[in-house]
Amino acid sequence: MLNLNKEGFVLENYHKNTVIGEFSGRDSVAAILKAYEDGVDYILPIATFAGTEYGNFDSITENYLKLKNRVDSLYGDKKKLYPLLEHNDEKLWHLLNGRFASVLQSKYNFYNPCIGCHLYFHVTKLKYANGLSKRIISGERESHDGKLKVNQLHETLEVYKSVLKSLGFELLMPLQDMFEGEEVKRLIGWDWAEGKDHPKCVMSGNYRNLNGKAIFNFDDLNTFLERYIKIIGVTAGQYVLGEVSFEALTQKIKDVL
Repeated sequence: MLNLNKEGFVLENYHKNTVIGEFSGRDSVAAILKAYEDGVDYILPIATFAGTEYGNFDSITENYLKLKNRVDSLYGDKKKLYPLLEHNDEKLWHLLNGRFASVLQSKYNFYNPCIGCHLYFHVTKLKYANGLSKRIISGERESHDGKLKVNQLHETLEVYKSVLKSLGFELLMPLQDMFEGEEVKRLIGWDWAEGKDHPKCVMSGNYRNLNGKAIFNFDDLNTFLERYIKIIGVTAGQYVLGEVSFEALTQKIKDVL
């Protein structure tokens, strides 16, 4: 389980209406700023790491400080951005995405670690959101100037929302229909190229062909989403909330497979 005391999370330090803001790259920062525009007043940014990430982790703090300056310049003391928290749970990531990779590919004729990885990013926030507003902000976008990502297709995003709704939470995606990168730049307010200035992932682009086009079949994708991600996502969320054990989550995955 997540060790919240180690991470410095004390529930009483936050307003009860605080929304959790997933914090990673450019789109997540833009989503936080869009949430403020849409009426959210209190946001706690949390950076969650996967074991596949590498590179400049100091950029996370640098980007947070830029975001803080942006929020202060736009809203002063009318909006609250809490100090950034960081955590990881590589054991959970491995169970969802790594341990049964070959079995998943064989059973569903489709496997992609990015889909389960973003599920991991969402459900690991539940422990924090549970005592606050039960809302989480994500920077997912269905299209990046026409470029598709299998973990951010409409079908995939709706499954993520469904998983959190089943657990009693709301996953907000302020940028879901924001297809143009120029609009993202407007929200951020500083020069930040897409895919830059944040840690990299060793699996980046794994689902693209030699020309950079996403490879997937909608039937296989939907089967993978409905029969694995949607079902396992709920149990993974229950694990994060302390309602089931890691062993029970492991057994649930084996039962599904």
